[in-house]
This record gives sequence, structure tokens and C-alpha cells, in this order.
Amino acid sequence: MLADRGSRFGARLLDLVFWLLGYFAPGAPIMVWIDESGGGLSQVVLIVWLVTSLVLYFPVCIARFGSTLGKRICGVRIVRRETGGPVGFWRAMGRESFSLLGMVVPVLSLLDPLWCCWDKPLQQCLHDKAADTVAVER
Repeated sequence: MLADRGSRFGARLLDLVFWLLGYFAPGAPIMVWIDESGGGLSQVVLIVWLVTSLVLYFPVCIARFGSTLGKRICGVRIVRRETGGPVGFWRAMGRESFSLLGMVVPVLSLLDPLWCCWDKPLQQCLHDKAADTVAVER
């Protein structure tokens, strides 16, 4: 059975909180280092940590467990559309990369999550369509 939009939205909010906590806990000392050193290498380290933390949390969790912590709490699992099976790392990476495009293309950050409101019958967001995945109940 498909996951409802409320569960998906709640899962996304929880995932954002969990990722921010995981990012800022180790990232705060790096930010202090940036402030003290005036930039340069420390800014590169912070950007590398940003990308690494995104990859470690979202794609790895979805590929390995079918859900992130927020999705698990809200009862949502991500599966391949055609088989209902595990997504795999590269498909999960593509799915999350598409979501991150919203940082570069602002209208996409609005359209992507709202797309499931009118997509029938699978209620896929744009990042689901890009990776050929669906969100189902756990």
C-alpha cells in the first residue's frame, strides 16, 4: 500500500532534523576553525563534510534499510516501482541528488515534494519519478 502524503511529509521533516543534528555536531568545531583561520582549507573541509553527511544519511540508509530514521518512525519505506524490491545505492543516490537540485533550481524545491499531490496512481514526487521509486507503508 502506498504511503500517505502526511507520513511522507512528517518523515521528511524528521529526516531534516536528524541530518542537521548529524551535520552540526561534528560540523560546529569545523565552523569555529573556519572563523579562527579565516577560511581557505577549513571551508573546503566543511563542504566535504556537508556532501559526505548527505550521502551517508540519505542514500546509504535508503539503499541498506529501505528507509531513513525519519521514514522508519513515520512508517514509510522506499522501493523500486517495477519490482517492489530494494532500491540499491546508485538509484538511492540519484533519487536524493534530484532532491538536492532544489537548492540550485528554486522552483524545483517547491514542485518536487508537491508533485505527489496530483500524480496518479502512484503519488510519486519528482525525485521518485527520476529514480523510478515509490514510497510505501512499512
